[in-house]
Amino acid sequence: MNVTKVKNIVIQILFDILIFFSSFIISFFLRGQVGLMGLAALPPQYTAYLVEYTSIIIIVKLLVFWLLGMYRKIWKYASLREFMTIVEATALSSAIMVFVFYIFETPYFPRSILVIDFLMTLILIVGSRFSPRLFNEIKFGSIYSRKKRALIVGAGDAGEMIVREMMRQKNSEYEPVAFLDDDISKLGNQIHGIKVVGKTTDIKKFIKKLSIDEVIIAMPSADGKVRRKIAFEAREEGVKCKTLPSLYEIIDGKAHLYQVRDIQIEDILGRKPVKIDYSGLLAHLENKSVLVTGAGGSIGSELSRQIIRFKPSKLILVDHAENSLFLIEQELSSKYNFTTAVPIVADIRDKATIKGVFKKYKPQIIFHAAAYKHVPLMQLNPEAALQNNFIGTKILAQLAIDNGVERFVMLSTDKAVNPTNIMGVSKLLAEKYLQCLSKVNNTVFIIVRFGNVLGSQGSVVPIFRKQIEEGGPVYVTHPKMTRFFMTISEAVQLVIQACVMGKGGEVFVLDMGEPINILELAQNMIKLYGMEPGKDIKIEYSGVRRGEKLTEELISENEKLFPTEFSSIYIAKNEEHKESKDEMLNVLFNIEKEIQIYDYENLFKDLRKVVPSFDENKMWFRWG
Repeated sequence: MNVTKVKNIVIQILFDILIFFSSFIISFFLRGQVGLMGLAALPPQYTAYLVEYTSIIIIVKLLVFWLLGMYRKIWKYASLREFMTIVEATALSSAIMVFVFYIFETPYFPRSILVIDFLMTLILIVGSRFSPRLFNEIKFGSIYSRKKRALIVGAGDAGEMIVREMMRQKNSEYEPVAFLDDDISKLGNQIHGIKVVGKTTDIKKFIKKLSIDEVIIAMPSADGKVRRKIAFEAREEGVKCKTLPSLYEIIDGKAHLYQVRDIQIEDILGRKPVKIDYSGLLAHLENKSVLVTGAGGSIGSELSRQIIRFKPSKLILVDHAENSLFLIEQELSSKYNFTTAVPIVADIRDKATIKGVFKKYKPQIIFHAAAYKHVPLMQLNPEAALQNNFIGTKILAQLAIDNGVERFVMLSTDKAVNPTNIMGVSKLLAEKYLQCLSKVNNTVFIIVRFGNVLGSQGSVVPIFRKQIEEGGPVYVTHPKMTRFFMTISEAVQLVIQACVMGKGGEVFVLDMGEPINILELAQNMIKLYGMEPGKDIKIEYSGVRRGEKLTEELISENEKLFPTEFSSIYIAKNEEHKESKDEMLNVLFNIEKEIQIYDYENLFKDLRKVVPSFDENKMWFRWG
């Protein structure tokens, strides 16, 4: 809780103490127990207990008001709900006092005093709480009948456009009031008659001074830290914060610059947009037949949306989930008018079906995004993880070679680094296999490794969001658990860029930034909903699940990162230990056969040759 908020609460409490004292004394006057001469006219039997009575009443009312959240509300927007809270708090405190005074058989205390005190407290509290809204509406009009007074953060091209759009549209819900911008040269200037009044650090000051209803962030290229600071400061003043779309959304055609939407967790965690070589990608992808596996998933569908920007002749969408595949194909055809997408319901392990797909559609570039990714679930289904993530990749890679595919890009994960779970093991096996192939005939094999993506299906952000919307609690595994996060759009753009950079066998690692603490992520999401973590929404610890690490790694202890021409993409090279490709291929061949015939004894031995720390007692679940 910040200093300003504490100060406001203290002032409100002191003012309420004055109201509680005044109500009680006025009650004696209205009851006829106190004359015009004041307390001096009060009989001695009353004055002996007056201080005690007053202290009890003030303490009881303060406690009840605090417990019912009277000091956590923004009274500038008080409505019927807040009025009912005042009635409940006043009535409950009066009922408690009746009980206390009745039990103690208070001498010389007319019971009607408490009834009068209840009415006086109610009138004075309602008057004090609703006066900010009353003064606000006298000055600016009712928030229900007037347009929302908007403070625009960012006086650049985006800010100018949003203000122009607000003024142009007569039915716009917003009235632009002022700009904030950190460029000192802009202070005092006007854009369409709207003045730049201060810097972003002055946001709280101008929210109060100008009676702002909403803050709009008009900085599409701003990084997450800037957006987070603005959003949270606005929330602390009880004001909603919205944003213009990010550059990713604008570039991808998901939104227009002038559209305003609620700020999301991706906005406050995202970094500055990456730059990709659009012309270079166009040269490699234009008029090519591109195949995407796992096309209905979060990453696969985003890959599909972005690939069509580079004008492929055909986009083959492969997924075993019928509904997800239907949705992405419909989106590409109806929203983006891309009519050459081919949806194919198939499992990548079905060699005969996938072989037919290669023969008919002749893909030239493959983005392999199909994978089982949920760590706890795969811990319970280890065979499925190995069959899909490893053997499925092996089948695709061999068919790619047989059919002259130019480039094969596999999306890998940070969980393949020093794996402690079977999902990570399965992805590491797939990595090892593609590295052994490196470049066969004219097929170039490329691996792109990255961490978690924000908002992907089954990931922590949608889970937290659902828990918050249901009123909590939010379940965090461990207070020290951290993960690498990247937005889906950012990850996919870098994956596509890495596709044309590879020469064969590289493991590209995306710059995931600093790891994010999961507890802080949960707290920030709760704050974005305008609530206070631990009070409005509880946070509980569920414990680290089987196979999970407290911290993830992007490279192993034997690997080193080397920069590329793109600042957000690195190459991981293992310079300390050079593996024999023939030996590794032989081990991987044995693992495949042992999985198929359920030869667990030899399977575990061979898995340890690839992952020395493999422990079947921890990584291999046996039903029954």
